[in-house]
Amino acid sequence: MKNRVRAIIMKDGALLTMKRVKSNETYWVFPGGGVENGKDNLEAMSRECKEELGVDVEVLELMFENSFVRKEDGGQREYFYKCNIVGGKLGTGDGPEYQENSGYEGTHELEWIKIGELKNFDIRPAKIKSGLLDLYVV
Repeated sequence: MKNRVRAIIMKDGALLTMKRVKSNETYWVFPGGGVENGKDNLEAMSRECKEELGVDVEVLELMFENSFVRKEDGGQREYFYKCNIVGGKLGTGDGPEYQENSGYEGTHELEWIKIGELKNFDIRPAKIKSGLLDLYVV
């Protein structure tokens, strides 16, 4: 099972998401990616935020875990960390998802979503969306 990390970054009542448009679907995920062999989750979180977002982060706490199994690759275990931006310039990421001919399908766009409006978006995984709504929406 492959480990992945995801950043939950909040500012002014909004969550930073990555809008994904591919084929005939549009959905939103939290920034992050795979944990390389021999690295720990915190190292991976720092690297992924720099690559995808162009920022340095302070990892505050583990908020959620999510696992799923797939026959083709054994599945994934995702760790969702609450993070603060402490440096860099948001929107200057240059990770492989932004490169031509990288094998990534569709587009990746940063988008802030107000916490109270999460219910109106196809946030994936849905279990994490529900957890955030339970925590932050009265």
